[in-house]
Amino acid sequence: MIKRLAITLVVLVIVAVAGFTIYLSGTLTTPGDSSAIPRYLGYNDKTSKIYLIDSFTSYSNANETYATADGQIVEKGTPLFVITMTLRNDYTSDTPAPPLHNQDQTSPADGTAYLYLTTQLYDKDGQSNATNVSMSDFSLTTASGTGLVLSSGQTAPVNIYMATSQTNINKYEVNLYFLGDSIPTRNT
Repeated sequence: MIKRLAITLVVLVIVAVAGFTIYLSGTLTTPGDSSAIPRYLGYNDKTSKIYLIDSFTSYSNANETYATADGQIVEKGTPLFVITMTLRNDYTSDTPAPPLHNQDQTSPADGTAYLYLTTQLYDKDGQSNATNVSMSDFSLTTASGTGLVLSSGQTAPVNIYMATSQTNINKYEVNLYFLGDSIPTRNT
């Protein structure tokens, strides 16, 4: 009887520990885990039609030397925190991306979206210093980020490379800094 009770108690403890581990793995952001809830990204206090399908993170090293738009040099071999996201553009010619105001051009409303993502990393102590060294379809002088052009209906993987020596990143934020129907010719 005591042996059966001891075995039952051990099984209950193992089940409780396994359950708690599964709960924690769903709430903590660790490299390799999906940390994104599929959703439309927000822009200017509204919901955009840029859909975040998934997002995963990893650590890597720069395979080349990068020069950032603001003149920083990130040497080959520098540690990187990599965010890999899958985005979908649900804008169409009937419901195009927001028009640009006060710009010198007019774009056809074909549903193509021009978006610029900014990223912030956090460790247990708060905001972590990092430099975005991602390849970009276009850049903005007002913020360090990643510029993308997505055709109407296009689903595409996006890699954001953040140079940082931190290996304890536990949270990140990717935000739509800019969204429009064309690339801005002036500061946004």
